[in-house]
Amino acid sequence: MPRMLLSLITLALALVLGDARATELVAQARAALGGEKALSKIQGLSATGTIRRLVGDRTVEGETTLELQLPDKMFRTDAIDPIGSHNGAVVVTGSGINGDKVLRSTRVENAPPGAVLRTPPPPAPGSDAEAQALRNSRAELARMTIALLLTTPAAMPMEFASAGQAESPDGKADVLEVKGPNGFAVRLFLDASSHRPLMLTYRGAVPRIVVQTQRGGTPPATAAAPAPPGDRDLVDITMFLDDYRRVDGVQLPHHITRSVDGQPTEELTFTTIKTNPAFKADAFSGQ
Repeated sequence: MPRMLLSLITLALALVLGDARATELVAQARAALGGEKALSKIQGLSATGTIRRLVGDRTVEGETTLELQLPDKMFRTDAIDPIGSHNGAVVVTGSGINGDKVLRSTRVENAPPGAVLRTPPPPAPGSDAEAQALRNSRAELARMTIALLLTTPAAMPMEFASAGQAESPDGKADVLEVKGPNGFAVRLFLDASSHRPLMLTYRGAVPRIVVQTQRGGTPPATAAAPAPPGDRDLVDITMFLDDYRRVDGVQLPHHITRSVDGQPTEELTFTTIKTNPAFKADAFSGQ
């Protein structure tokens, strides 16, 4: 995965400058993305492309689809060849949210005889784990709407505060602190020249995906098993945004990379983004 600008920044953040400065920065950024009129028309989008993900000590590749509908629906599907043979099993995982419902799905396509897929059971209804899964899904929806459209879900009111500037040899970025319900917090970095979002940083849990293969003539067995939320430690995560292109009058990033503790772990390259698409009836059913 390419190294992103600012990934090794040493932040030099000034004191919080107040809501007036934050309001000014958000207005500048939304103008840079296409303006209030164009952005307000977008109530949904779909993006398709490729994904590269670091799994253990190797990189796996596949296809990805992201569907998002305001105010409270999002579903992402990743279809990855865990073996890297390009003619074997493909593990298809889906995750997202529809209102108060967490969406999760996993299946294997083109699985050879004997292939095994192991996934943990969903959280028990009414359990603390289920409540945490819902909070995590809502937080991811909020991060994506902030990153792509510089807006927030209606059910998650946010407060924006200016946090000064960050500097690197490549330039300066204005920094916004964004806080919301249930401890939601991100830092949004806006290019000081173009005013477009450069990256988000936050603390979060990263699902672990384990891929296993059986040798000695037996068919490969694959496992894509995210650990339960309670078993995962929070880590520093950075989402980098670049390759902005105009779509229906709005500038949207077509390249997103996530790093965990400075290590690139996931790269999304969108080849097609559509605004206000006609979603299928089951788009947000988790199937």
